[in-house]
Amino acid sequence: MFSKLLLALGLPVLLASASSAQTTSAPSVMLRPSSSAVHTAPTLLDVAVSDSSTTYLVFSGPVSLVDVGMANNYLVKIEANAVFVRARRKSAPPTPMLIRFGSKYWMGRLVYVNRPVLQLYDFQKDGALGLSNGAGSVAGSAPENELALDKEREKKAAVEGKLSALRKSKEEHQAVAVVDNDLVLSLANVRNDRDFTYLRFKVINHSAIDYNVDFTDFQLVENAQKKFLAKKKNEARRPLAPSGGGTNQVVSGRTTGYLTYAIPLYAATDRGYLEVTLRELNGARVLVLPVPSRVINRASTI
Repeated sequence: MFSKLLLALGLPVLLASASSAQTTSAPSVMLRPSSSAVHTAPTLLDVAVSDSSTTYLVFSGPVSLVDVGMANNYLVKIEANAVFVRARRKSAPPTPMLIRFGSKYWMGRLVYVNRPVLQLYDFQKDGALGLSNGAGSVAGSAPENELALDKEREKKAAVEGKLSALRKSKEEHQAVAVVDNDLVLSLANVRNDRDFTYLRFKVINHSAIDYNVDFTDFQLVENAQKKFLAKKKNEARRPLAPSGGGTNQVVSGRTTGYLTYAIPLYAATDRGYLEVTLRELNGARVLVLPVPSRVINRASTI
């Protein structure tokens, strides 16, 4: 009788302790995720941009949204299924970029590169970059620049040979010039062949400070004529990547120097012109020279 009484009193206590143990241990089991549920965040693709040239991103569908983390540091333009990007200033900090094309999304990262950049990133195949450098990492390609990847060494040697011959020519176009900040930039010579336009520029440095040409930017400008109230109608700009000529050329103070470049051959209308921009390394003296289309279209062959 006494043993039955103890059993009756102890049974509720045992049941309570058992239920309490089950309650406290259950959360620890539920907080353990399975190994298949753990995913590492994918690495964002770096897209190289600069403040001098345009970088192009092309997708398989129309682009309807571009969101840049640090929008004040980058210029972005949407056109059909392409996105044009350029840095607003030198040494812009890296920033993520989200793009919606069709019903899909792509995310990458804009990274400033301190050199001339004119690259095409082709994402038309499932949003993945279609080019690789063979080492596992991805890389863009320079559009309209047959010499960018140095695949045609013979053509490159021919281009450099023609530029060398152009340097020995007499000046022919002294009237195409611009003067700014004690600097004079003028077109000395221009020639064409089947693939390229060859340009020789003259730089007169009247200042005492050396003019270090960091790079030269070329853009074909069309429909630049002004209409009523001085507004430009349907102006179009097309960057051209130089295919020959040296960078970081220095014109010493109180001297005259010459710069030679080769750009892809093009045909422009009477309303178009070639805009040549010289930018100075560690300086703010920028020279912009418009070269009329008729000068290039009527140039002799070389």
